[in-house]
Amino acid sequence: MATQPTRTADFGTVRSGALIGKSLTITGEIRGDEDLVIDGKLEGDVDLPQHRLTIGPSGVLQGKIRAREIVVYGTVQGNLHASERVEIKKHAKVIGDLKAQRPVIEDEAYFKGNVETVRAETAKAAEAPKAAAAAAAAQSATAAAQSAAAGASGQAASSTTASGGAGGTGARQENRKG
Repeated sequence: MATQPTRTADFGTVRSGALIGKSLTITGEIRGDEDLVIDGKLEGDVDLPQHRLTIGPSGVLQGKIRAREIVVYGTVQGNLHASERVEIKKHAKVIGDLKAQRPVIEDEAYFKGNVETVRAETAKAAEAPKAAAAAAAAQSATAAAQSAAAGASGQAASSTTASGGAGGTGARQENRKG
C-alpha cells in the first residue's frame, strides 16, 4: 500500500491501511495493528487500540469498537471507546455509548446514547499508581534480600564467637554473667 494519504470521493483524506469493501459482509471479531476502513457490513467487535477506524458512508457495524480514533460516516450500533477522539459525521447514525477524550458530533448526525469525556491526565494517572506499586515491590524485595544477607553474616559472626574463635571462651563467659 502507498505510504501517502489517499483521497476518496466519498469521505475525505484517509491514511493507507486495510479496507473492507462495500460488497463484503463479515461476521466475527477484528483485531489489528493498522488503520482500517469499513465500507461493508461487520457483525462483531473491532479492537484497534493504537490505530484509526473509519466507518464509510455505506459501512454498517454492529458491535463494540475500541480504537485510538473512530470516524463514523455510516451506521454503528454498539459502544465506541476511543483513547483520543470519536467523530460522528453529518448523516451518520450511531446507537450506543461513546467514550473519548475529544468527542465530536456534527450537525445532522443521529446519535442515541451516553457520552463520557475522558481526560488525558486520567489515563496517565491510572498508570502512575501501577508504576509506583511496582517500584515499591522491587524496593521491598531488595530490602528483604539485604536484611537476609545481614542476618546471615550476623549468624556467622556469633557462631565464630560461640565455637571458640576470636575471643572464644572469654566472650561466652561474659555473655553468661552479663
